[in-house]
Amino acid sequence: MNKYVKKGLKITGIVVGIIAVIYLCLCFVFYFATKPASDKAKQTNEIALEKTPITTITKNYHLSRSVESNSLAGTSKKGKKYYFIYLPKSKKAYLYQANKGKSEEQILKIFNNAHPGHDNLKCQLGWYKGMPVWKVTYHKKNGNYGYVLYNFKNGKELAYADNL
Repeated sequence: MNKYVKKGLKITGIVVGIIAVIYLCLCFVFYFATKPASDKAKQTNEIALEKTPITTITKNYHLSRSVESNSLAGTSKKGKKYYFIYLPKSKKAYLYQANKGKSEEQILKIFNNAHPGHDNLKCQLGWYKGMPVWKVTYHKKNGNYGYVLYNFKNGKELAYADNL
């Protein structure tokens, strides 16, 4: 091999090595950044599976308004749907039958009827001012964000903030 080929291979090896190190660093940063949230979701899942009739978890939620809450949707052996809300700081937990409140799909329908034309909807179940709530966040076309809080039990709008 001539010296130009050797030099080219050496430079290519250095570039590939640098890219590999950057990739590994990003993987570590991502892992440690998401670990607390995944640990909290895992803890909530374990409590729900151990202490409630829920046997299958279908979705996890997280809401931090006036109090931090971790929630999940799940089903029992008999196919009944439940929502479970856990407040890690106070170690309190609440279990709700799905038919005793509004589902995520129903809340999104209520939101779209009352506030049409929003993109990137995200719905979270949690705890706010002593009650279970659904929080719908959205991204507007002008680049701003907004959110609406709904009462879990009746779907009544509790708070609305737009253009944040």
